[in-house]
Amino acid sequence: MSIIFSEIVLLFHFCIFLFMLLSFFLIPIGYYKKWKWVKNRYYRLIHIILMGIIFIETILGFMCPLTILENFLRNGTKVNNKFTEIIHLIMYWDLPSYQFIIIYLLSLLYLVFLWFFFKPNFKKSKLLQ
Repeated sequence: MSIIFSEIVLLFHFCIFLFMLLSFFLIPIGYYKKWKWVKNRYYRLIHIILMGIIFIETILGFMCPLTILENFLRNGTKVNNKFTEIIHLIMYWDLPSYQFIIIYLLSLLYLVFLWFFFKPNFKKSKLLQ
C-alpha cells in the first residue's frame, strides 16, 4: 500500500517539477502572446518563492521533503515500473551539490530578471474586490 502512496507523492513532485521548469519558458512566451495568466501575481510569487526554497535547501544540504517522503514510503523497495523509472531519470540527476547550487542560483537570478522584465500584474482583480 505504501508503494501506491509513494507513486502518488512522486506524481505530485513531478507536477511541481514541470510547473517550475515549464514556467521558465512560458512566462516570456506568454508575455509576448498576451496570455493574462503569466502576469498573475500569485502564480509568479509561487514560482519565485518555490525556486528560492529549492535554492536554500540545496545550499543547506537538505534533500527535498517530497523526495524524503517518497523514499520513506518506498522503504527501500526497488522501482520496477517504467513510468516511475522515466520520471526518476527526468527528475533526479547525479551531479555534485555545487553544480545544483550553480544551476539553482542561475535559475533564481533568471526569475528575478523575469520579474522585472516581464512584470506581473499588481492591479487589483475585479474578482478580489
